[in-house]
Amino acid sequence: MNETEPLFFRILNIFAHFVLLNLLWLLCALPVITLIPATSALFSVVRQWLISGIDAGSTQLFFHYFKANFKRSFSIGLLWLLAGLILFIDFYLVSQVQFTGDFFVLILIIFASIIYLFVTLYSLCIMAHYELTVMETLKNALFLSVSHLLRSVLSLLIIGLALVLVFYLPFMIFIVGSVLAFILYNIFHTIPVVKNRTESEASITR
Repeated sequence: MNETEPLFFRILNIFAHFVLLNLLWLLCALPVITLIPATSALFSVVRQWLISGIDAGSTQLFFHYFKANFKRSFSIGLLWLLAGLILFIDFYLVSQVQFTGDFFVLILIIFASIIYLFVTLYSLCIMAHYELTVMETLKNALFLSVSHLLRSVLSLLIIGLALVLVFYLPFMIFIVGSVLAFILYNIFHTIPVVKNRTESEASITR
């Protein structure tokens, strides 16, 4: 970004990049089954912005990461959809059928759903930075979601706030995704990651 550029145009440029990136994400996430690959590309772009500045671009960068990480993120996306479907069916059945211990089972499902959301968030962050296998990504995401519980809870609260914002101000849907990814990656990017059994701890800021 040109430092001599007037402040107004610099702000306008940043705003335009966030809107464009958000629209690209919405477009590629529409089929639902490509939601995780699209969101992984979204996180990868905001990570690149943190490294190189927002003038690193949007469109070309987004599709580069979308294609480069598609196989791995699509595999994780399928597992994500399957796990989400199982949790939904379990919740529906428990809420419709009364049996001994149903409240206890409901608590377990709610707990599993929270862990599911935590793992989703950390998986996206990890995929934006590391070239890990599907199982290594999920293993690290599960470990980090539990070991950094405060950050995990804070992230869910921020996501909840964003959803409320979109509910009351629907036009925010055209920018909230990219801004949210930028905020969440800033929360996560200093967390150390144990990549696999043979490698020592490494920081996402590397």
